[in-house]
Amino acid sequence: MKKHLLSGFAAALMLFAATSASAYDFSKPYVLAEGGYSMGTNANGDAGILGVGAGYHINKYFRTDLTVGYRGWGNVDMRADRSKKTDVWSIPVLANFYLSYPLTQKFDVYGMAGLGMAWNKTDDMPDAKGATKSNFAWTIGAGIEHMFTDCMALDLGYRYSDLGEARIKSRAGFTGKSKEDMRSHDIKLTARYYF
Repeated sequence: MKKHLLSGFAAALMLFAATSASAYDFSKPYVLAEGGYSMGTNANGDAGILGVGAGYHINKYFRTDLTVGYRGWGNVDMRADRSKKTDVWSIPVLANFYLSYPLTQKFDVYGMAGLGMAWNKTDDMPDAKGATKSNFAWTIGAGIEHMFTDCMALDLGYRYSDLGEARIKSRAGFTGKSKEDMRSHDIKLTARYYF
């Protein structure tokens, strides 16, 4: 299901880019900064998120960017008795693709998908050692954006993120899990500056 959804989304993006490139000249590079709140699923706790990136707005309907993020101040539960969580942070690097639909001259709604890598690091516990794990990562979401000027835009978005796994190296006497999925529901605010 996930494979078919991503394939369909990619095909729609290419179709819109091909049919609308000459209809609206909006070819501009941009940089971005974003921040928000990440709500973890299962044993993965909530966290704050920050990110920076750069991209290109190909036309009114299609843009793409590369972002480097930081998901910090969170934790993950590895113990069987849920008595203690270990701190965890993640650095996702994602190539993102956006398909926009204009509501008015200044407001657009969009859908997005991203693919890349994430590095998840856990801290030591009394009877387990932290570890760093690199993973395939993906995200999908939607949002609304407002173009304040020709140079500045702001968008409020939701995304579902899968950053792979967080792991620990257990020692003798440890009762619990050695890995946990890093999945979350993210709400983020992004500012973009166009050149």
